[in-house]
Amino acid sequence: MNESYRLGEQSIIAYLQRLANGVSTAELDVAALPAELRAVGEQLQKTHAILQQERQLLERNAYIDPLTNLGNRNGFDRHVEQLWRKGDPFTCAYIDIDHLKHCNDRFGHAEGNRYILSICRTLSETMEHDEMLFRIGGDEFVLISPSANEIELEQRLEQVRTRLIEASSGGKAPMIGSFSFGCSRVDPLAGDTRRQMTMDADRKMYRYKLMHRVQQPKDDDAPQRPIVDQLPCNDRVFQAISMSSETRYPFILNLDTGESQWSVNAVRDFDLPSQHPFNSLDMWLARVHPEDRDNVRAELDMVINGTWHFHYMQYRVMDATGKYVLCDCTGYRLDGTDTEPSMYVGTIINRSLADTTDSVTGLGDVHALVNAIGEMRRVAREAGFIAIKVDDIAEVNARFGFDAGDRVLAESAACLMDCSRGKGRLFRSTGPMFVALFDELGPEAIDELANEIERFLGSPVLIGSLEYQPPIRVATLHLNSVDRQPVSILNELKALLGKAVQVPGTKLD
Repeated sequence: MNESYRLGEQSIIAYLQRLANGVSTAELDVAALPAELRAVGEQLQKTHAILQQERQLLERNAYIDPLTNLGNRNGFDRHVEQLWRKGDPFTCAYIDIDHLKHCNDRFGHAEGNRYILSICRTLSETMEHDEMLFRIGGDEFVLISPSANEIELEQRLEQVRTRLIEASSGGKAPMIGSFSFGCSRVDPLAGDTRRQMTMDADRKMYRYKLMHRVQQPKDDDAPQRPIVDQLPCNDRVFQAISMSSETRYPFILNLDTGESQWSVNAVRDFDLPSQHPFNSLDMWLARVHPEDRDNVRAELDMVINGTWHFHYMQYRVMDATGKYVLCDCTGYRLDGTDTEPSMYVGTIINRSLADTTDSVTGLGDVHALVNAIGEMRRVAREAGFIAIKVDDIAEVNARFGFDAGDRVLAESAACLMDCSRGKGRLFRSTGPMFVALFDELGPEAIDELANEIERFLGSPVLIGSLEYQPPIRVATLHLNSVDRQPVSILNELKALLGKAVQVPGTKLD
């Protein structure tokens, strides 16, 4: 073997090793190879080029929606993961195309695809340079904006929707084009989570859909479905009732057809496949704790076969995070008639969320506080926050016992109730921290209430023979609108309390 051939072999081996190590840009100088190895080198380069093209095609199929050419759910997940690693705040808008099923059923899926593309085109034309749009489901889209805040994005989407409706109304298009949306601003470094982002935007989107539904022109020639095949309850009414409580999940099961209705909160909290799943009893039983499943199945079988008409049971169910939570289920069987189906109707209470009262003070606890801030996010109005921290509770507990510390907190809560009654809502956040929420109050009114709280909390608490006056800190926060996640706001309140001047009380040393 001559030296030139040996060096050529080494070049080929080094090239293959770089490719094996993931160096996709590795190159082979075929012209430098000896004549008897050039054909091998050329074939290796061609094979590598083909594999590169196939890899790029597979990656495109993995991250790109074929109909719209937008990023798909995998692309969306990858993009959000990149934003989360950077730690920069951003706003997402969950967008749901209205009446896509109606379009597919009435005009066919080809027209449904054109309907989707027309809305995609309208949305894309109004996007800023740093924004990205993803199709994460059949009629579901997400718009990511690093620069726009919630209010800005909501206003822009509302304008887009209005123009779309005007351009497609009055017989100008087969369908009146419209969509529903919900926006959520998240800050990864402030403690927000992707789950909070999804829950918030998704819930606001469903609320928007209930309040701004566009009625499509009626098709007088369309055959009416038999009553037994229709939804047992008007879907809009059902979802409106469902959204009135975060912790209670109504459901309706058509025992004749297997069709069911579930609240959007149940879909969210228990990771159900949809709001209208078939065979939902099997779907639900699969989430019931294995130790409870046989008993639950036996009771439900009694309801289904008509032996029982009332069902109440408490058992464990796996939620969307993979944890088992205690649930109360109450339901009734409604026997069918010649024109109405037999139905199983009831409510499930999620005890992990429903127990939101602090046992010491009687106020709402941190879960209730987070829910209340979340509700304030869905209405564009001024909001005021007053955070109060009772200092030295740890010292009171150590010296006089936990009962004394609880009494101090309970008395403090009573004073706060006197100050805020009729003006706002009061919660015990964590430990010795309280938070009061006020709607539509300006900064001056919030500061005046904070001063009143400082004066009222000066009242002493009797601990044995000691008249104890707790030292406190008070901080205020005013927002023109609540455009952040609850965790972000609570973290800011804690930081403000840390900087607040202490109102002195009784010294224990």
